[in-house]
Amino acid sequence: MSRVTGSPTRRISELRDRGFRGGRIAPHRAMIGLEVSWSLLIDLVVLPLMFAVAMFALLDPLMGLWREFFNLIREPLGLPGVVATQVFEVGPFGVAIPYFTATAEWPQSLDINTGWLFSGIIFVIGLFLKGRLLPVGYLLRALAILQVTAQLWFTFASPPFTYSLSDYIAGLLVCGVIILVLAPFLVAFTFHIFDFLLWQKLTMATMLLVHLSLLLPMQAAVHAWVIHRASVLAMPILFLVFGVLLDVFVYVALYGWGMSWRSGGVLDAIDRRPPTRPERYPTTRPRPTPTPQSVRAITPIGSRMVRAVSFGGMLGNFVMRRLGMNPGGRS
Repeated sequence: MSRVTGSPTRRISELRDRGFRGGRIAPHRAMIGLEVSWSLLIDLVVLPLMFAVAMFALLDPLMGLWREFFNLIREPLGLPGVVATQVFEVGPFGVAIPYFTATAEWPQSLDINTGWLFSGIIFVIGLFLKGRLLPVGYLLRALAILQVTAQLWFTFASPPFTYSLSDYIAGLLVCGVIILVLAPFLVAFTFHIFDFLLWQKLTMATMLLVHLSLLLPMQAAVHAWVIHRASVLAMPILFLVFGVLLDVFVYVALYGWGMSWRSGGVLDAIDRRPPTRPERYPTTRPRPTPTPQSVRAITPIGSRMVRAVSFGGMLGNFVMRRLGMNPGGRS
């Protein structure tokens, strides 16, 4: 272990970067200055552009798979109508995005009362969640407040609602397609700027695109089923909490996992070694040998040795008493 010498100000400054075992605490990679280089420009421009072009080229077969999925689950979900197509045009290009043409009714008195009951239940449950479940409690209370605002609006408003179910589902999927094309640039400017290896950067972008490609049609199907069954009263909370925000949280989760990967930089190789657990008995001192008098003192309570010795002693005393002998050895 190296010693810190010099003036008191220098010693204090250096001790701030020392751990409790004397090692140097490396700065987090997010606090390190960004060194501009040609390789960084390639990671920030070329890689996301390649992913975006590949994703745009694969949109037509991907939309075909989404259409097959919607046709497959429409009848089991009990959704009326058909699976229609909306063409989303970007300049000279167009993407045929499938969506459900199911309808949703204006909330009736039963729907309004059920909504009030649902809001009250999740708010009360959120109040009782403490400790590790406190974040879940905050989430439930926030959901209850959002639903209460929807309840109040639908109580005093009159039909029809501004957005139909089909328009909502089509808009949700259009936003999903835009996210799929622009997601590689998000990964580049938030993950590629760090000193990860090339295969790690490619893995992060690939995982995000594959995950979103599977999540978006399932998300749209769930939203269509819930809103069709529960009326448009469920549309605000689904859009605000479980819509695009949920897609963003997918990347937040993957990003948090990816930032824990060991990178190719020198910081991870030198300063981020996991701490080693010191030995229970130092090598400079001989390890004590158990004796009949000290076996209980050095053996953890509840171990097999203690249980065996205790049970053997009790059994021996019981046998000696039954034979008329003094267990203490005195006549």
